[in-house]
Amino acid sequence: MGLWKYICCICLCCLISTICRASVSYEINSQCQVQLNSISKVKTSSDLELPQQGWEPVRKLPDHWDGTWPGYSGGAWYKLIWDWNCQNNSRLTDPIAFSISYINSAGALFLNGDLLWRDKNLQEPLSRSWNMPRFWIMPVSGLKKNDNEILIYVTGYSAMSAGIGKISFDNAINANTLNERRIWNTRTLFQINLILSATLGTFCFVIWLYRRSETSFGWFALSSLLWIYFISNILATETYVFSSSIVSSRINLIVFLLYILCFCTYLLRFIQVKKPKIERFFLIITAVFILSIWTVSLAQMKMLFNFIFLVYCCIYFATYLYLCWVAWRVRRSDYILLAICMTAIVLISIYDLRIAFLGPGYDLMPLSPYTSPLFTLFIVIILGSRLDRNIKKIEQFNVELSTKIQQVSLDLSSSLNDQHRLEVFNARLQERMKLSHDLHDGLGSSIVRSMILVDQCEQKIPNQQFLSMLKLMRDDLRQIIDSGSALDGKIPETPVLWAAPVRHRFSQLMDEMDIHAEWRFAEQWEAEPSALQCLNLIRVLEESLTNVIKHSQAIQVKVSMYYTSPRQLELIIQDNGVGFDVDCVKQNGMSIGMRSMQSRIERMGGQLSIHSGKGFTQIHAIITLQ
Repeated sequence: MGLWKYICCICLCCLISTICRASVSYEINSQCQVQLNSISKVKTSSDLELPQQGWEPVRKLPDHWDGTWPGYSGGAWYKLIWDWNCQNNSRLTDPIAFSISYINSAGALFLNGDLLWRDKNLQEPLSRSWNMPRFWIMPVSGLKKNDNEILIYVTGYSAMSAGIGKISFDNAINANTLNERRIWNTRTLFQINLILSATLGTFCFVIWLYRRSETSFGWFALSSLLWIYFISNILATETYVFSSSIVSSRINLIVFLLYILCFCTYLLRFIQVKKPKIERFFLIITAVFILSIWTVSLAQMKMLFNFIFLVYCCIYFATYLYLCWVAWRVRRSDYILLAICMTAIVLISIYDLRIAFLGPGYDLMPLSPYTSPLFTLFIVIILGSRLDRNIKKIEQFNVELSTKIQQVSLDLSSSLNDQHRLEVFNARLQERMKLSHDLHDGLGSSIVRSMILVDQCEQKIPNQQFLSMLKLMRDDLRQIIDSGSALDGKIPETPVLWAAPVRHRFSQLMDEMDIHAEWRFAEQWEAEPSALQCLNLIRVLEESLTNVIKHSQAIQVKVSMYYTSPRQLELIIQDNGVGFDVDCVKQNGMSIGMRSMQSRIERMGGQLSIHSGKGFTQIHAIITLQ
């Protein structure tokens, strides 16, 4: 039995060796074909050095170094030996085209020692041809009948799956068709995905700016931004600002983690779910993973990257399952639509994960680029659904509002009469209060002044003087009656003219009582008061001077009015009389004059302060002019 096993092993090895050495035929047209005799590779330290020894056969394509040269980083040569021939020694009418699906990461191509193409950067930061299919037309003049040689120089890292993709020989038309199909699958679809993601992200960002409460749109806009960067990395052919391909790869994985985190948060916010503790835990986990991505060695990078990638795919899948459970439990149409959309996306993601982990031998097209059109359709449907629901709510609200308005109109019409009666009563009461204040401040002060003149006069007062007093009181009474028209009355040209009538009335009386009066006024109006403000200030001045004459026993009075700012006017009446207890008078309501002055100043939006003591009493009014 041992001998038979030994013989079987030898036969199997011979069979495998024969298969490996067998040539592959590519048809150029009906007459001509290319025979690929062998593919081999060797490590090299430079693209200028072609080793003579150490060549290894390449058994299948695509070929990735992580399977044959684990941990290797640097350069390598791939050598293709091939022949071409035509039946009946016919002429090669169609040029031979050589196609390759990708070179990872950068490289150059030579035909029989002549350079046909090279990447821009073969040193770090490396160019990126890993997602760029290419084909070249072989010049007939550069071909030999037998043993043509194509050399492909490749530089990269095994941790980043360095190597070459599938190759083929064909005529120029078929090669161009194949290359266009590959470009559509590997680049154009991703460009469409990029444009749609940018459009959706901008749209959702604008919605979030106008409605900050809709946080789901803000998270979707942020996840779209991260996805745009991730897709841009797929389309980029140069490393750009990064110092090396390794740094670019680390950053790209970090962006992927943040994208998954933001997108899962968007899903939760869309279904109005917040999990602060869980979200904080995943933030901490993400921070730990980001730190490990930056610090992991090159030898362990691929294993760590694959592990982190699978962890976040699991997070993504768990969020999807939770979304489906909430949609089934709540039974809201927009939640159900999102669950259906995410089901399609999850199936596509599972398919693409299968492609990623099956290995290089499977030539399957990823479906991830189709997720953006799917999400675009979902956004349109979900916004239409929300618009329909909001319109129905508005229509229902309008019906309820119409009913409420009719009911309120009936209640309002029944209460308008009562309200009107109250307003009439209040208006009459206000007029009575205003009339009492004006009688007290105007006619009352005139009567008091006349009584004091009569009392202080030692001789018999002539009839003509009595007549003047009565005319003066008549004028005050007429002014009170016509005070309603004071709002449109003429304003004195200066503060001095404003105070002149009061000054004239009280000066004679103060002289007879040996009261020295000092009058100080601003020369001009900096900001002109209204007629009503002038009238109220006159009433305050008259009441203050009447109290001085009647109660204070003062021998000196100072009256001043000036501007403390361009629109702030102050009136101050100060005497050196016996004074009084301000708080006591206010609490007991003993002074109608004080209440009248207070109400007048407050109606103008001003402030009135009264300070009094033995030998000093001051009334200070401040109003702000418009």
